[in-house]
Amino acid sequence: MKFEADQSFAAILPRFNALLKLDDDVSLYGTISKGRRSPVVQLAALNAVNGVRPNLQIVPEENVWNYEGGIKGRVGPFTGAASVFYQTYDGFQVSVNEVNPANGAVVAVTRSAGSAKNVGVELEGNLALGQYLSVFGTFAYLDGGIADQPAGTFAGNRFRLQPSTTASGGATPRLPVGGAVFYATPSANYRSKVFFELPNSAAISQRGYTLVNLRAGIELADGRYRVGGFARNLTNKRYLIDAGNTGGGFGIPTYIAGEPRFYGVELGAKF
Repeated sequence: MKFEADQSFAAILPRFNALLKLDDDVSLYGTISKGRRSPVVQLAALNAVNGVRPNLQIVPEENVWNYEGGIKGRVGPFTGAASVFYQTYDGFQVSVNEVNPANGAVVAVTRSAGSAKNVGVELEGNLALGQYLSVFGTFAYLDGGIADQPAGTFAGNRFRLQPSTTASGGATPRLPVGGAVFYATPSANYRSKVFFELPNSAAISQRGYTLVNLRAGIELADGRYRVGGFARNLTNKRYLIDAGNTGGGFGIPTYIAGEPRFYGVELGAKF
């Protein structure tokens, strides 16, 4: 048995950008843009019974307006950027796993969660401390989720895979040793709690965690040759990068672990 469905859609998506150079080193920018996900033509063939054509469902389009502004530049030994943004969604589309009561099959479907918003601040910087050392860092705060009203399955939920806070920092010393240069970049990355699905569930989430990384080595012949090593997740932190998925529809969510401690050696040459 074969089921078919089709629809056609059109949209106009404007974008406005502005750039103001305060001087050769510092600039301000701003942007206003509209984004869109097309309506979803959803034909639930699994619901067909005795050859009866299933109902055709049209999930409304998702529209988002994005407003962003910031500053980028260099002041002496410091280079950095700061930005803020605000996004408003209408007809926010989410993908959920639902069980077909007719046969118990789990199928991924698209639903409209209504209106949503996202507010964020992002900061990054790099500071050269003399000739042989530089430090760097980033910070981001995000407050995004489904609107509290009208009340519904997704009301008040945070966006999936979006932490409220992320931060990173590290340093890079470069020290001459004889005819070679020793370098090292220890760094740490923090990520606050995330939910993996909508609607949010504490059982399908990952609490905040920090990963420590290290890269180090030596450069020879004015940087033409490099011998080094690296280690990611140096403390062997256990964490999740995803959970739920198809198994969640059966009450046995699938959990995907993050990368354990991983290290290696690097050899490089320039010709």
